[in-house]
Amino acid sequence: MSEVLRPAPRPIGERDLDELVDLCREHAAYERAAFVERADHARALGALLAAEDAFAWVVEGTGELAGFATAFLERSTWDAARFLHMDCLYLRPAYRGRGLGRRLMGEVARTARERGAVNLQWQTPVWNEGAVRFYRRLGGGDAEKQRFTVAGDALEALAQR
Repeated sequence: MSEVLRPAPRPIGERDLDELVDLCREHAAYERAAFVERADHARALGALLAAEDAFAWVVEGTGELAGFATAFLERSTWDAARFLHMDCLYLRPAYRGRGLGRRLMGEVARTARERGAVNLQWQTPVWNEGAVRFYRRLGGGDAEKQRFTVAGDALEALAQR
């Protein structure tokens, strides 16, 4: 794969959903996180990404998807306004360093601007130094916080309190 790939991101389509599940599984493994796949995962992703406040793009590689980005419009109490939250940006290792992440981020930023978002927010694991450098080069600033997740039995127990 020595050629320079710089395809334009395109919206995720129905034909991409099965491979998007694969990309999500790879992304979770890369971030050292659990991935719980559902039997209807591709269909559920399609429904989720069809929502009016959801945005999703892919970039194509050589015979496969190289990566994807997803974002959702959310609301900020502090800002009393809407912001765009980039939920995922993932490139398969063979496609990193080729300008594809920058192109995906451009699409996400344009969507934030077009939708009147006051800002664009995202997160990455603190140990992911390559991503941290990449995001800083794009003008991203740190907002150090600890993210928490409650799921499964712990979510059920918390809901009972």
